[in-house]
Amino acid sequence: MITHLRHSFTQVALGSIIWVFLLSTLVYQGLNIPFNYVWNLIGIGVISGVIFGIIYPYLWNFSTFKATINILLSTIINSFGGLLVVYLFSTDMFDLIKEYAIFFIILTLIGHIIAFYFYSKNQNKKLADSLNDINKK
Repeated sequence: MITHLRHSFTQVALGSIIWVFLLSTLVYQGLNIPFNYVWNLIGIGVISGVIFGIIYPYLWNFSTFKATINILLSTIINSFGGLLVVYLFSTDMFDLIKEYAIFFIILTLIGHIIAFYFYSKNQNKKLADSLNDINKK
């Protein structure tokens, strides 16, 4: 499990860093940005890696929490991680969206509920198929 989570973190963090650097290159084309801003971009990648490379796989694949706890934890962690990422990327953008944070949290909750429905349906189908394969042998 630890090896899987470490590998997942590395993939997500590195992919996020490259993606954010690419987007920043397009957005800030022709502007001089301070070198310290690079640390913000690396921080965004690390936050993404922790959330999507460690916490999500752990919650949905290895933990024994109830579905409601997984959904609430995922929503809270994703919402506040997303707000922190926006803050690191641009404080001006954060100031524009912070008053709408409750709407983002509600939308994230709805998204997690819908995603859990499809995820559990898919997992149940896989389990049923594997049990049917065992019974055929």
